[in-house]
Amino acid sequence: MRRRGFVSLAAALLTGCHGNRGMAEVVSMADESLAPQLLRGFHAVEQGGWRWTESKFAVALKPPRHASSNGATLELKCSLPETVLARDREVNVAASIDGIPLPAAKITASGIQELRWKVPPDALRGKSSVTAEFAVSPFLPPSDTDRRELGLIVHTAGLVK
Repeated sequence: MRRRGFVSLAAALLTGCHGNRGMAEVVSMADESLAPQLLRGFHAVEQGGWRWTESKFAVALKPPRHASSNGATLELKCSLPETVLARDREVNVAASIDGIPLPAAKITASGIQELRWKVPPDALRGKSSVTAEFAVSPFLPPSDTDRRELGLIVHTAGLVK
């Protein structure tokens, strides 16, 4: 609970006294100017365009216009190496918006995947920013060849109409 409070505080501080003017609806991992929206669980940018995550990660997002009445779609553009899926066959990705759980998604193929979750209007109503949290299972624990915990390779995360 303490960590969730910290993540919410960090998202609130991102908006500062100027609302969500500088916050993006979609965060590209290649755009370092949006890195403050990556709240936790992201490793450094690799090959100029993506980041490995840890098994749990969170990003602050600006809801799109009219989301409080129409809802939105949470999109995660991600990928996994073939070697991970050869070992585990499928990877589950749980998502939530400000603590409201969304249905789990599965990745069963290598290559770039676009995971999507419908976000109800109530989850976005009256909010200038939300925290999207993700949990990946199974994940790769630190090893002798890579000391990092590895969840997914993420290219973009965002809320779209």
